[in-house]
Amino acid sequence: MSDSYLLVLFLAAIALLLFAIIRLKINPFLVLPGVGLLTGLASGLPLLTVAKLLGDGFGQTLGSIGLVIGLGIILGNMLADSRATEQIAGLLLRAVGAKRAPLAIALTGYIVCIPVFLNAAFIVFMPLLRDLTRSTRIPLVTLVTALILAGIGTHCIVPPTPGPLAVMGTLKLDPGVFIGWGMLVALPPMFIGLAAALNIGKQAHMQIVDEEPILEKTPITDNRPLPSGGLSMFVLLFPILLILVGSLTANFLPPTSEARPVLAFIGDKNVAMLVGVAMAGMLLSKYRRKSFEEIVADGGANAGLLILIVGAGGSFGAIINGSGIAESLVKTLSSMNLSLLWLGFLLTAILRAAQGSATVAAVTTASLMAPMIAPAGANAIHVGLAICCGSVCCSFPNDSGFWVISRFSGLNVSQMLRAWTLTSTVAGIASFAFLLLIDWL
Repeated sequence: MSDSYLLVLFLAAIALLLFAIIRLKINPFLVLPGVGLLTGLASGLPLLTVAKLLGDGFGQTLGSIGLVIGLGIILGNMLADSRATEQIAGLLLRAVGAKRAPLAIALTGYIVCIPVFLNAAFIVFMPLLRDLTRSTRIPLVTLVTALILAGIGTHCIVPPTPGPLAVMGTLKLDPGVFIGWGMLVALPPMFIGLAAALNIGKQAHMQIVDEEPILEKTPITDNRPLPSGGLSMFVLLFPILLILVGSLTANFLPPTSEARPVLAFIGDKNVAMLVGVAMAGMLLSKYRRKSFEEIVADGGANAGLLILIVGAGGSFGAIINGSGIAESLVKTLSSMNLSLLWLGFLLTAILRAAQGSATVAAVTTASLMAPMIAPAGANAIHVGLAICCGSVCCSFPNDSGFWVISRFSGLNVSQMLRAWTLTSTVAGIASFAFLLLIDWL
């Protein structure tokens, strides 16, 4: 097949992918392998090869990250159920003072949304934000904006949330290095969100009129004790620290060191997350409302479809690689002098705007670009981060998170487009600009 034909086929596959998800409302789990199957047949691949690529792509992708996705969701559920997330916010509030509540809330969003889904964290924190507004007289829209912008940065860029985790697994990146750089690249959204929050809070037309549109302020009536802020922070960061310390330390030791395989074992993402969940189960046992079994069952139910979508993205990517489309794209990009960082960022942002889900956009782009990185001689870590930065951008009303934030905060659509869509897009661009600076240096 000629390069021109394969490029046209690639564009047609992307168009069909978006049409099926957006207009026909078909779940991405079915669309990704379905379009991959048609693409493989249209590219002239043998029938048995197409079937094998679909299965191999699915299995290889989930083999690297499936366990971590499930464990990450379970850990997030456990932190929310024990109210450890609220205690982390309280710890940071005491550290910076009530007058600097927006900064404390931004730091909370940045830290908590590493393992906890942004939507879940936002719902959990809304009563706290309302209480802070009453006690400090800081506009509610200021606190909401500070939380969601800082949260979207780590949610989209730092594993173990599914989007960046899928990027890390698909591109076969070192977990410790990727998490370390991800936490750095996720800082611009927090600072931009904080600046935007303070500015938006001064604008009369951006104020939240209906104080409690969805959530009623219901006092906690049970007598369960609360975990301390320090314990809550330790439980949240423990698996992340294991991955960072184990992975990075092992790389600095000589190959003959006896400690190297031990540290590499500790830094393995599957081992670290499993130990982290076990540690959380023990340390938070007396603070939970649900049993450990209920939390695991809920986490498994929540993780199920996400895991299937991630695996389906692997199937689609395997077809793109096996058909020769990836090689043709590398040739075309080389002739246009467009780097893979720009391609990853722009393609992810476009997919995010078109179909709404940051996770689906990141999974799809990573599966497309995985086979291009080595031939192009690009830095795989930087390409992965560029994809994640793109997923921060362009949250429109076709994104379920848009409506979760709107309904639970009281922001109307016009306010959401300014406080969330525009500001998060600027934050994603800022993160990408910061990444380009890092890549240039």
